[in-house]
Amino acid sequence: MKLFRLSPVVLLTALVLGCELEKERPKPPEPPVPEQKTEAPEPAPAPAPQEKTEAPKPPPMDRIKVDVKGKRIEIEGRFCLKEGILDYLAVASGGQEYESVVALNCNGSRIHSGLLAMGAKPGTTQQLIDELKKNPPKGRKVPERPGTALDISFEWKHDGKSYSVPAGRTLFDRGKKKVPEGGYWVFTGSYFAKDLEDETKEFYMADVDRALIAVLYTGSAVINFSHDAGNPYAGEDTGYEVNKALVPPEGTPVKLVITPAKKPTED
Repeated sequence: MKLFRLSPVVLLTALVLGCELEKERPKPPEPPVPEQKTEAPEPAPAPAPQEKTEAPKPPPMDRIKVDVKGKRIEIEGRFCLKEGILDYLAVASGGQEYESVVALNCNGSRIHSGLLAMGAKPGTTQQLIDELKKNPPKGRKVPERPGTALDISFEWKHDGKSYSVPAGRTLFDRGKKKVPEGGYWVFTGSYFAKDLEDETKEFYMADVDRALIAVLYTGSAVINFSHDAGNPYAGEDTGYEVNKALVPPEGTPVKLVITPAKKPTED
């Protein structure tokens, strides 16, 4: 068999023709790109409707009964302090309840009016008069008489028992280390103050301060205790604190009763 030798020219020609044929050969079509579906995101769930919580309504401030003929005032309220030092025996609801034995559903002006209707006269305490006589204040006249003396008592129910006790028994004298014996309450009457922006207007300060019955002498209170034992913030042996052995739990309903003092006595 004869072998033929291809010349370089023939080989080069064949190579070129092969490349041209490769160029002319159609390329297979590219596979289609799958269409991506973009779905809209689901809306976020609507927030649950919030329940409307109404603010607690303030207690009515007219829970007072005045018996003019019987000379007796009754006021509804609640015990607001089981333990702690005191500035007050009673404040109007929303006053300084953290320093008071009870909170009453009545304003000071209503108590003042009731006392006047009973024939009581406002003044000051004999203790304050004596102190002012020893050290007369400049530009201030010493009161000539104390206000009308009053008896105050508490009535309440707790654990199936009924109680009726003089209000002084709910106090504990931190200096004498005992419940005050005797003592009485004085109609001091509070005072009026002019509006700083409009002097034609006046405010009854017992209503402004919600100060009703004080054990640490307070000028804006309607009633003050006959014996001021001092400021309880001045030391551990001054002032009054709650008689926790007697006073029921905070929130216990109470009735405060005011009558003319039968026989004022000092402790």
